[in-house]
Amino acid sequence: MTAVSLAATITRRARIAALLLLTSALGAMPERTIGADDVPHYPVKLITSGVRYGTNNYTDKKGAMDRLDYFWSWRTPWAWEFTPGWDIGWRLNGSMGALSGQGEVGAMGTLVPTIAIGDTDNWFVAEAGAGAALLSRWEYGDVEDFGGPLQFILDAGFSFRVWKHLGLGYRFQHWSDAGIHGSDNRGVEVHLFEVSYRF
Repeated sequence: MTAVSLAATITRRARIAALLLLTSALGAMPERTIGADDVPHYPVKLITSGVRYGTNNYTDKKGAMDRLDYFWSWRTPWAWEFTPGWDIGWRLNGSMGALSGQGEVGAMGTLVPTIAIGDTDNWFVAEAGAGAALLSRWEYGDVEDFGGPLQFILDAGFSFRVWKHLGLGYRFQHWSDAGIHGSDNRGVEVHLFEVSYRF
């Protein structure tokens, strides 16, 4: 297989995976049950931003990786208020930061849609979702090889307001290439701790 045909195969598989993810997300969206007067003027609303630090040092001493990034969370209009003051709906989380390991540093950006359960005043939220990440480098020393720049993310976590606009949170993320870059690579499970400003 030539390099050109291999690149085409990888690109095709990545597009199929992204299309499947988008299709499943759209198909699972709950219907809005609120009145027309409550429909927001903008499709999404920024509700949280902050910084977080993550590591897999607890579970993988040999291939320890550290991550530091800035993140944003947006509430979307696709939500259902199942009891007064509490809703379940779609949120969109993004981040941009640095990934380091084995004495090397690279950039990492993520975009993860989640299903979230929380109060409408943004005091508490628990969420889980799946998304994608782009890495500026995917080989770190002779231990970590993620296979390529495109990775897929499974994400679950919770966050809460502790005082005025100050929030704290924890999330667990797994990312890997799901085999699109071949089988000779590995995934990572990372524990992330965050401090946020809640609007």
